[in-house]
Parts: sequence; structure tokens; C-alpha cells
Amino acid sequence: MKRFNAHQIGILDGFVSVFDHWGASTVMWDGAGERTVRAKVAFDTPFATPPAVTISISVLDADNASYLRLNLRTEEVSGAGFTVAVDTWEDTRIARLGVTWQAIGEMPDAEDIWDV
Repeated sequence: MKRFNAHQIGILDGFVSVFDHWGASTVMWDGAGERTVRAKVAFDTPFATPPAVTISISVLDADNASYLRLNLRTEEVSGAGFTVAVDTWEDTRIARLGVTWQAIGEMPDAEDIWDV
């Protein structure tokens, strides 16, 4: 197990609006069957290695006429950022989805950061 000094660990957090599909003819609101939407998140300060990323729903606007089916996950986590992926299926209709995220990981050493 790799150990870090406290000054080498960084914590970043934020919010991303994954989609707003309330408008005309959009896949998550008007579609049916299996559907996926992705949103990329770039870290303001890159990590030295891929961090641990957690996400949670903070905005959800869904139709109440059908079951809510939702799979929320992260993909392509790197030191520079990650992708939020959202799946739904059957007749679920979701108008809006937003997530908060938190990333914890190794930050670059101050000696490795150059301001050019």
C-alpha cells in the first residue's frame, strides 16, 4: 500500500448538469428503451494519478407516470478528469439530472508544477 504525506493528498469537488432534456425531442425525455448520456468533467487542478471519485444525485426531474430506472456511474477517470455516464431503459422519462462529485487523490509535488 502506498502512503502519502497530508500535503500530497488533494480533495476537489463540484457540480455538473449531466443533461437538461425538458426541451423538444430529446433522448432521455422522448426516447424509449436503452439510452445513455455522458458528461465530461475536467479538474481545475489535475491530480498526479487517477483519484477516487464519488458522485451523487443532486438534481433529478423525472416523469411520475412510469418507474424511475437509473444507472449512474463514472468512466474514464484520469488525473485530468472523468466522465459521468447515465443509463435508463424501458419507458422511464427523465427531464433533468445533475450530480455533485468529489475526487480524492495524489496531487503533484509543488516542485513538479511549473508556471510558464
